[in-house]
Amino acid sequence: MTEVGMLLDDPELNRRSPGEEFALAYARSGSAARTELRAAISDLFPPAKRRPRLTVRHLLRKAVVTADEVTVFREHAEAVDETTAAPEWDFRSGTTTARVQTIRASVPVPAEILRDPAALAAFVDFRLLVRLGTAENDALLNGAGDEGIRGLLRTPGIRRRQAAGSRAETLLATAALCEWYGGSADGIVMHPNDWWPLLTEGTLLDRLAGQGVKISRTRMIPAGSALVGDFTAAATLLDQRSSTILLEPAAGASGLVLTAEIREALGVHLPGHFVLTDLPRG
Repeated sequence: MTEVGMLLDDPELNRRSPGEEFALAYARSGSAARTELRAAISDLFPPAKRRPRLTVRHLLRKAVVTADEVTVFREHAEAVDETTAAPEWDFRSGTTTARVQTIRASVPVPAEILRDPAALAAFVDFRLLVRLGTAENDALLNGAGDEGIRGLLRTPGIRRRQAAGSRAETLLATAALCEWYGGSADGIVMHPNDWWPLLTEGTLLDRLAGQGVKISRTRMIPAGSALVGDFTAAATLLDQRSSTILLEPAAGASGLVLTAEIREALGVHLPGHFVLTDLPRG
């Protein structure tokens, strides 16, 4: 009698969630469980399907890469005549290297959760993935660039402006400033403390959405500021579509932690297409 072997794993997550895939690995291997997935699992936080909340990655153009270093083009403003109709005619062109970084997030897992496959799957999907999304937002905005991602807020060449008028007037004027360098603002990153008060600004959010402007709210940008930019043209998220979920000993304590990793780089092509603005108080 011929035995038929079945491929039970789902590394591209076509049928199972990250948590379900890891729960299967844990049932097989116990505390040595380690799941390698051909997907960017920070995209897969389940509540996002019911109440969409964009992360920074959702604003960016994406390209799948296999290398750990990628050469990308960059144009930057140098001795630009701001009085010309099209300052980008004076941009300097060149290249830069974007290096892939492993972004990690961990959360302690109670022993009782490990004994229940359904609870373990939910713990990964609802607790670990949200921690990973926060870590990714932090890297894409604030990464120091040492052997890895240099975040947008630390990228040389982004422009800055002070608040002028109301929140709505400041955001719209900043979007217009993006176009002065030839871009077209299609994304804004804001702190939640600044996003929610916009609901008092009448139809501003609807009007921005009507112009194709998406907003990501995250605590990883300082309150009182907003990053406005042409995210589609000005930067690319270089995604290896490779993620790992594993168990590790808790540092300096008993027990285990669940750790999630994703691997990606950020290529910024046109830093001047991003403008960081202060927002008015109150």
